[in-house]
Amino acid sequence: MTSAKSNITTVIIYAIGVAFCVFLLPAPYSMAMEVSANRSQTAASSDPGIVTSPPITKSFSLSTCFNFADQNNKDIAVAKHNLAISKAGIRIAGAIPNPQLQVQTGFGDSFLFLFTGQTQQAFLTQQIQTAGKRTKKIAVARENYQVIELQLAALRFDVHNRVRRAYAELAAAEAYEALIEDQREVASKLLRIAKSKSVSTKDDDSELLQAKLNVDQFDPQRNQAQGRLQQASTNLALVTGIKPQRIEVFDVDDNGLFKLSSQATEIVPSPILQLPPVEQLIHTAFSARLDLKMAQERVAMNRKAVALARAERVPDVSIGSGFTFASFAKNQPVGLANASNYFGEGAFFTMSTEAPVFYQHQGEIQQALGTLRQSERQVELLKSQSAASTVSDYNSVKIAKANLILYKEQLIPTAASLAKLALDGYQAGTTDLSTALVAQQQYQQTLSSYFDTVVSYQTAWADLERDVGLPLQK
Repeated sequence: MTSAKSNITTVIIYAIGVAFCVFLLPAPYSMAMEVSANRSQTAASSDPGIVTSPPITKSFSLSTCFNFADQNNKDIAVAKHNLAISKAGIRIAGAIPNPQLQVQTGFGDSFLFLFTGQTQQAFLTQQIQTAGKRTKKIAVARENYQVIELQLAALRFDVHNRVRRAYAELAAAEAYEALIEDQREVASKLLRIAKSKSVSTKDDDSELLQAKLNVDQFDPQRNQAQGRLQQASTNLALVTGIKPQRIEVFDVDDNGLFKLSSQATEIVPSPILQLPPVEQLIHTAFSARLDLKMAQERVAMNRKAVALARAERVPDVSIGSGFTFASFAKNQPVGLANASNYFGEGAFFTMSTEAPVFYQHQGEIQQALGTLRQSERQVELLKSQSAASTVSDYNSVKIAKANLILYKEQLIPTAASLAKLALDGYQAGTTDLSTALVAQQQYQQTLSSYFDTVVSYQTAWADLERDVGLPLQK
């Protein structure tokens, strides 16, 4: 009985001490404890201070996203119509002008009672294109069709590049969310240890409050992680052509780098893979980049446009032929012989053309030559930009690869060992809570920096693929 009374007395004294400490704490700390207590009693879905995401509805691989984009991306769908428009342009360029039919006749007294007759005729006129204009128009239209085809291929490659970036960002968002949850679990473990120490030692609650604050500080990070996950899912849906109907969260099949794996993934090759020489990539870019091919095709089209403009100096010819007859009055006066209406029959031939006296299409020729020179300079500009961007992004890939190796082989193992030692030491009583918290924060920062480096590596690799114009990991 005495022992029971002693235990009750101890609990009462301990409760009074805790209440006194809380009373003496500044308002922000006591408010934080109150908010934390309320959150622990309220479901996360109903807590206005906690952002939650709906359940995962779809899981995609990168190749599946590529297929979705090819079928549903709105930019590609719009660009495909340009092919049909350009193909119709070839038919328009090859069209032969229709002949012009003209008839001259009439009614009334002039055609019934005129003694001398009234001429009537019917004839056809046909325009003849000279200097091979029709052939040159067809050649220009076909070159334009080639440009449109390359433009569609370049757009598809660009969409795939954007899909790769959006997919990589979603993988990073998933990894970041998992990191926050894992680190929050470590913080919760520290909190449980602090609670057990507080009960056993009956000391003040400063360590307990510090551990509790450390757990609560992950709530804003969890909200940011959820927001990043939702935004990344929306961006992937947009670029693949999936029309968002509500807030959705997608899952990716490929996040090996975020799990410290050195294996090649669909997004990027393994960081330990040796890069080809930058000179080889520059040479490949000059022959593989679709925008460069498109610029070169425009040069060929503009050369044919110059030939067409020069051919316009030769005027077209219109030729025609027809039939003519006259109608006479039935009763002719004295001295004029009666004549049948078929008496005035005959055929005729006409030809007309423009006389290029004042203007010989000098403006069109100069305009076509200027466009040709501009397109030639555009090819040179694209080559310079391609070489410069390839070298720059090549260096970015090299730096990101080197940093990934450093993090994987040195920094992360060291930070993990330090965090584990600090956690075990705090649990055994050989280190204080501050040391354990600092070690945990350093480990979290190291992993966060590693994830940022993975994102940088994926972005740099996507940039390098865009520069070269080929998927390099194949």
